[in-house]
Amino acid sequence: MKYNNFKIICAGSALIDSIGYSKNQINTGDDVSGTIKTSVGGVAFNICKQLALSGFSNVELLTALGDDTKGRTIIDFCSELGIITDNIYICNDSETDSYLAIEDIHGLKAAIAHIFNVEEFGDKILEPLENGAVKINPEPSSNLIVLDGNLSSSTLSKIAENKKIMNYDIRIASASSSKASRLKPFLSLPNVTIYCNMTEAENLCDLSFQNTEQASTYLLKKGLGRAIVTNGDKHICDASIHHEPISIAPPKVKNINHITGAGDYFLACHIANEINQLGKETALLKAAESASKYVETEIL
Repeated sequence: MKYNNFKIICAGSALIDSIGYSKNQINTGDDVSGTIKTSVGGVAFNICKQLALSGFSNVELLTALGDDTKGRTIIDFCSELGIITDNIYICNDSETDSYLAIEDIHGLKAAIAHIFNVEEFGDKILEPLENGAVKINPEPSSNLIVLDGNLSSSTLSKIAENKKIMNYDIRIASASSSKASRLKPFLSLPNVTIYCNMTEAENLCDLSFQNTEQASTYLLKKGLGRAIVTNGDKHICDASIHHEPISIAPPKVKNINHITGAGDYFLACHIANEINQLGKETALLKAAESASKYVETEIL
């Protein structure tokens, strides 16, 4: 299928990232040398960005931004990438969301996400999709909707209850282990795929799992159509109601140079691989390889 014929809508967070990284191990209270980089980020934006860089020309971002310099920076960057921003909600009385993280050689040490707009204005973010302002293809199979788990519980519940979405391929990025439970309303929907790690799967199901295959297959028993579960450098499992579980070992990461956004990058690469009609196992493996390279790449 031609990329420009495929419409992908990503709804959720777009914000300003500030990432501090040190090549040393960081312990509580440490003051270490390193680098600090500020850039555009957020789950929904990160996925849009990678899809646009992969050659998709019909990618739209739905989010809420402040009417400020940071918000305009995000819109300008989206324009450079070719991401559609026509239906972004602008909040006149709040500043654009932001994210602060500290990483070291072992990965993420801590992060604080200020995502007021995404949680407060969820209905405004999704309204263009519901009222027809977002231009979609008449053939449902030519559209894909990606939801960010940073959206509020009430917003996600309303989406899950909307019968109109049953015709679409819905992909959901679990934003964090603390927010995984927000995705419970989707567990009974056969057209939904949830991407999560083991901890997120455990919090979503209120259970402990021995491995990713056990986690992903349990999610299917709850009624979910498909689950793709990762577990760091251990096996990734893709389980679906349409095929037997597929399990692959991701490439070993030699050096962690940045970790923030790796899950979003993996999800976007996997979507691109599938639209490019790669086999299930190949699509999963190539996405894992791409994510490993992402983690090993040093931010300049």
